[in-house]
Amino acid sequence: MDIDKIRQRAQEIWEAEGRPEGQHERHWRQAEQELSAGGELPQTSSPAHHSATGIPGGRGKKKSSAIPSQGGEPGELASENK
Repeated sequence: MDIDKIRQRAQEIWEAEGRPEGQHERHWRQAEQELSAGGELPQTSSPAHHSATGIPGGRGKKKSSAIPSQGGEPGELASENK
């Protein structure tokens, strides 16, 4: 199997997942499996990723557990909003 193709695919997987640390071995194994399965590359984002996002138009949208904004300008730290 071509090491350069595996390396390239593993990097694509890593980047698609937001460049998480400590997952290089899993990305390498996934790339090997995908390339040995016939060369067709699957969708790079996982179904778990899509289940956490809202659907345009509000259907399926989950409520956020984020703390609501207290005003201020974009880029300001909370400690500066006094």
